[in-house]
Amino acid sequence: MSKVITVWGSPGSGKSMFCCILAKALTRDKRKAIVINAEISVPMLPVWLPEQVIETGASVGQVLSAVEIDTSLVASHVTVLKSYPFIGLMGYSAGENPLSYPELQYGMVLRLISAAAKLVDFVILDCSSNMTNVFTPAAIESGDVIVRILTPDLKGVNYLKAHQPLLGDSRFRYHEHITFAGLARPFHALEEMGHLIGSFDGLLPYGKEIDRCATEGGMFHAINCCNAKYTASLTTVLKALEDPEHTNQSEPAGQPEQEETDADEQSE
Repeated sequence: MSKVITVWGSPGSGKSMFCCILAKALTRDKRKAIVINAEISVPMLPVWLPEQVIETGASVGQVLSAVEIDTSLVASHVTVLKSYPFIGLMGYSAGENPLSYPELQYGMVLRLISAAAKLVDFVILDCSSNMTNVFTPAAIESGDVIVRILTPDLKGVNYLKAHQPLLGDSRFRYHEHITFAGLARPFHALEEMGHLIGSFDGLLPYGKEIDRCATEGGMFHAINCCNAKYTASLTTVLKALEDPEHTNQSEPAGQPEQEETDADEQSE
């Protein structure tokens, strides 16, 4: 049975990169995954695949604005990685903008997710940080495992405080979300920030090599650059997929280890 993983959180916290790394981890045994992003203000297909020419007809907007959504329509709009055929992508195409399509409908997003889940083993939903984009609340409602990524600073804390009231309905399972500190750096006051939000379940530390993968258009190669803290957080999600009752039993997240910090400095 397929699993849906929802990744949401504050702007600039590394959500899309985490989705790419998670997709590679989940498909190492040749199971299949689809990553879906419906943030039209930053079309993701040309970000994921800068060297591929992708026609507008491949856009997820074509699916979300259709009269009906079924598996055949979704399958025809999945762009498969040429170098790694176990991962498919759905997003907006280069040049598209918020006026390219009618306003998103909540029910259509739910149908898209449901249809995608019938095609592959895993559906990874890369959410907009803007909750008025209905893809985000629909994705949170649909997730079997929900990952919340926040920058461990006042912006991340206040983003969470502002959006928590919008997710009070039980269908969003707010208190079941796995929470990671995204782009964590040694100077972040992780303990203080964790106390303000109710603790982090893991860290996704900033790494120069991961950042370089994003800059050079190689987001799906970044899994090879993850340090021990990042890998531990990734493992937390993998365990949650295997066991829905799983809770992280590791030590509380703290500052990135000094040796990892030194390694990052040396990679400059």
